[in-house]
Amino acid sequence: MNIKSLDEGKLNLFNHYWENSADNMFLATLDEDTGDFIVEEINPSQQKDLGIEENIKHKKIKDLIGDEKAKDLKEKYLKCLEKKSPMMEDETIEINGEKRFYNTMIIPVNDQATGQKHIIGISRDLTDVINTKEKLQKLSKEIDTLTNEKNNNFEETQNNIKMLAFNDPLTGIGNRRYLNDHAIKTISLAHRYDSCLTFMVLDIDNLNEINKKHGHTFGDTVIKEIAELLKASIRESDILSRYSGEEFLLLLPMTSLEAAQILGERLLDKVRALDFSTYDKFEVSITASIGISALNEPQDNLDILLQKTYNALDKAKEYGKNQMVSYISESSYKIHT
Repeated sequence: MNIKSLDEGKLNLFNHYWENSADNMFLATLDEDTGDFIVEEINPSQQKDLGIEENIKHKKIKDLIGDEKAKDLKEKYLKCLEKKSPMMEDETIEINGEKRFYNTMIIPVNDQATGQKHIIGISRDLTDVINTKEKLQKLSKEIDTLTNEKNNNFEETQNNIKMLAFNDPLTGIGNRRYLNDHAIKTISLAHRYDSCLTFMVLDIDNLNEINKKHGHTFGDTVIKEIAELLKASIRESDILSRYSGEEFLLLLPMTSLEAAQILGERLLDKVRALDFSTYDKFEVSITASIGISALNEPQDNLDILLQKTYNALDKAKEYGKNQMVSYISESSYKIHT
């Protein structure tokens, strides 16, 4: 078999590809008597890449590349013929002292007319691509090293600025900006993966009256104690912030409305149980109101969820405070006392 023995209808297209392709191509035939593979044809690209000017047709592969390399190729070609299906692999070949990288496909061909077995090989030279990639990776590492060295102090400064920007100075927990920043990403992920998510707002009842009666220092103590209570009651994945003076907002990923209601009831009981007798000579009862809403509509975003949550909180205050209300719909709320 040679290239010219192809069907006439396919010959022109194959010849054009054979003669003009930048890919290296060859045709080898198995000599059944010796077990050697014989080079039948190589295309111009292969001949140029190998730097071979003389005619190598009908020569044994082992006479061209040596016994050891030819043995490895022979094993691959025989395996390909046995499997009767194309095989592809990445190869590294040394040509004139230079390492070159190829992606090679070998295709088994059985000549039904003669019974001969052939291998067609197509190799794409990836050397320039791989060398460029390695240079870029090396350059990237050097740039990263230089950047890291110069940015250490800058990053420390940025972290301090970020802490000031995103943390509440009184309680040490996140502030409104912190929650908004995390909420947008968390809501997006919940929509993408169709997972549950719940918002909860806890408002300290009558904090203004407490400040007037017992002073702002005591009021700050109440805020800090409740912040610590909330921190100790939630998971590491939950997001807690002091959203305004007496309001704490919790973002609860992977949490259903029912699970959030259980948490909310626990929080109400814990707030009621807080003892401030060591801070003030008078007995002070602290309670809180809670509003809850869950992500359940495709259009739910931060603004919509906050509105639903605060609507539920308003209902809790309207119904007498010291309780929790869950937002079900615009006209439906569930009360927990």
